[in-house]
Amino acid sequence: MRQFFQKLASVSLVLAMSTSAFGNEATKHSEHSEHSESLSPHIHGKAELQIVLEDNQLSVELNSPAMNLLGFEHGIRNAKDQLVVETVRARLENPNDLFFFNYGGCVLEQQSADFSDLLITHKNVQANHEHHENHKQDNNSHNDIKATYLYHCDKPNSLHSAVIRLLAIFPNITSLQVQWIFHNRQGVTTLSHEHNEINFR
Repeated sequence: MRQFFQKLASVSLVLAMSTSAFGNEATKHSEHSEHSESLSPHIHGKAELQIVLEDNQLSVELNSPAMNLLGFEHGIRNAKDQLVVETVRARLENPNDLFFFNYGGCVLEQQSADFSDLLITHKNVQANHEHHENHKQDNNSHNDIKATYLYHCDKPNSLHSAVIRLLAIFPNITSLQVQWIFHNRQGVTTLSHEHNEINFR
C-alpha cells in the first residue's frame, strides 16, 4: 500500500500547486503544516481523501484534523474523551457507511485508523512535574487522525464513480479535498455537504 501513496504524493503535489485557492490557504496556515503528514496544512473543517487504483487494488487514505472527527484535539484526559475516541474509531472501521464505490466489485481487505497523536492521556500529563505547562501545550496542540483502507476490486475497469458519505457521518468536515489516480488518469475535486459524489472519468 505504501508505494501507492508514495506515487499519489508526487502527483498530488503538482495538483496542489496548480490550485491557486488551495495554495493561498497553504501559505496562510503554513505555520501549522508540520503537524500533519498530508500535503495541505492543518485547517479545521477541511480534510483530505486520497484514492489510488492500480491493477485490482484500490487504496484509500483519509487525513483529518482530530477536531473534525472528535470535537477536540487534546490528548485523551478522561473516560468521556476515551468514549468519544472509541466511537469515532468504530465509525472509521466501518467503511461501508463511509464509501460506496460503484460497479467495481470492490471488497475491503485491510483497514487501520491511527489515533497516535491523542495517546498522551491526562493521567500521564498529571504525572509530569511541569503539569501546568504541558496541559497548556496540550490545549494548543494540532493533532490529526489518519485512516487507511485497502480493497480488492474484481472489475476495476468498471469502477467509474463513488459516493463519499464522510461529511454526513462527520458533519464538522465542511470541505473534503479528494485527490485520485486511476491507472493513467488523475484528478482532484472538493466535496461538500451538498456534493458527495466523485466521477473518475
